[in-house]
Amino acid sequence: MNLDAVLSALHEEPLRGAFAPFWDAAQAVFPDHRPAFLQPDTLRDAWQYGSFNEAFPAAVTALADRIAGDPALLRLAWYVHWRVFAGPRESLQWEWPELRASLGDDAGLFYLTAALAFIPAVRAYHATLPLPEQVTRDTCRQVACYAANYRRGNPGRLGLYRGQIGWLATYLAPNLFFRIGRFEFWRMPYAGDYRVYRRQGSGETVVLAADNVRFTAAGDRCFAPAQPEPPGSWLSSFAETAETVTGNPVSPFGKALPRRVCLLHHEWRCVLKKGDIVLDLHIPSGGDMTPEACQSSFQEALALFGQRFPDPAPRAIVCTSWMFSEQLEDCLPPEANLVRLLRELYLVPVPATPNEGLWFVFLQSPFDAATAPRDTRLQRAILDYLGTGRSWHNGGMILLPEEVATFGAHPYRTAWPQLLTGL
Repeated sequence: MNLDAVLSALHEEPLRGAFAPFWDAAQAVFPDHRPAFLQPDTLRDAWQYGSFNEAFPAAVTALADRIAGDPALLRLAWYVHWRVFAGPRESLQWEWPELRASLGDDAGLFYLTAALAFIPAVRAYHATLPLPEQVTRDTCRQVACYAANYRRGNPGRLGLYRGQIGWLATYLAPNLFFRIGRFEFWRMPYAGDYRVYRRQGSGETVVLAADNVRFTAAGDRCFAPAQPEPPGSWLSSFAETAETVTGNPVSPFGKALPRRVCLLHHEWRCVLKKGDIVLDLHIPSGGDMTPEACQSSFQEALALFGQRFPDPAPRAIVCTSWMFSEQLEDCLPPEANLVRLLRELYLVPVPATPNEGLWFVFLQSPFDAATAPRDTRLQRAILDYLGTGRSWHNGGMILLPEEVATFGAHPYRTAWPQLLTGL
C-alpha cells in the first residue's frame, strides 16, 4: 500500500505532509514476514525488562495481532518503528495520527505497542558503549513512565500519548542520553543565552545575559511572540575586551537586572558559554524529588560521564522546564521538595509562550485553566496562582559541578546579596 492508500484507509489524510519525506524509504525495507517488534515473545520480553508495575497484558499481543492482520495498520506500525528506532536521526517527527477513527479507545495502545521496541533498541545501543546494566534498565523505564502518564490522563486504560513516541528516538545513537537515578542526562553543547563567571579563589558565581535579549520590566524573558513589546521591557547588552566583560547580571532567583556590571578577567573566569559541553537534564514522571534523590542523581551522572565520556568534561547541568520557573515558589510552601530543589540551583529566565510546559502537570492539550483537573496539590496550587490573572512561564536552571557536593547549602542565593553589592 502506498502512503495515500494507508492514510485513506485510516482516515488520516491531513497528515500526508508529515509522512511523505520518509515514507518511501521506510517501506523499501518493509519485511516479508511479521516484523520482530510485533512478535509476542519480543513484546513480552520488552515489557518485563521495562519495569512496568503490572503483569504483561494480553491486550498488547491482541492489538499486535490486529495490526499484523490489517495492511494499513501494519504499514503504519512499520513506519513508526523505522522512523523512531531504525531510520536516520535527521529530525524528530512530532505529527502522528490520532487513530480514533480506526482504533477507537485502542489508539493509545497502538503507540504503546510500537514503543516497546524502544527497550531492545536501547539495550543493543548501550551494549556497544558499554554502560552499567542499571543505567540501561533505568533508561528503558521511560516507556513505563509514558504509559503512567497515559493512564493518569485516561484512567484504567493502557496506552501512550502519540505526541511522546517521537521523543524516544533521542535516546539512541549517536546521542549520549541516559537515565541515572532520578533524572535523565543528555550530553550536548550548551545552547543557552547566558555566560557564567566564577570569581577566582572565593568561587562566587554570577550569570550574565547575552547581547540584545529582551526582558520584561520584572526581569523575565518576554513571551514569544510578543508584538508590541510589553511596557517597561528592555534589551540586554554584552561586551568583552581583553581586560573586562560587561553585561546585565541575572540573579539566582531567575530574574535579569537592567543594571550593568563590569567583571575583570583576572578576577572572574568564564566557566560556561554557548557551545560548551553540558548535561542537559530531563525529568521523567514519578515522585521521589527529595533533595537527597536529586543530589544522588547529579553525583552519579557526573561520575559516570566523567569515567566513560571524559573529554571534554561537562561544564554544568542545565535544564529548561515548567518545573524551574521561579513562580513555583509563589505557589508551593517552602518545605515542598520542588521549592527546596529550586533553592540549590541558579535559575535563569528562558524564552517561552504563555502557559508552556503545563501539559506535563495537567495532561491537557490545549491547556484550559477553566477545565484543567484539580486532583493534586500541585495542580490546585498552579491553578490558584493562574486564577489571579497571571500566565505561567518556563524557567531555566544551571548547576555547576562544584556545587553538587554541597547540595543543601543553596550557595548561589546565599552569596548573592553581598555579591551584587560589590559588583
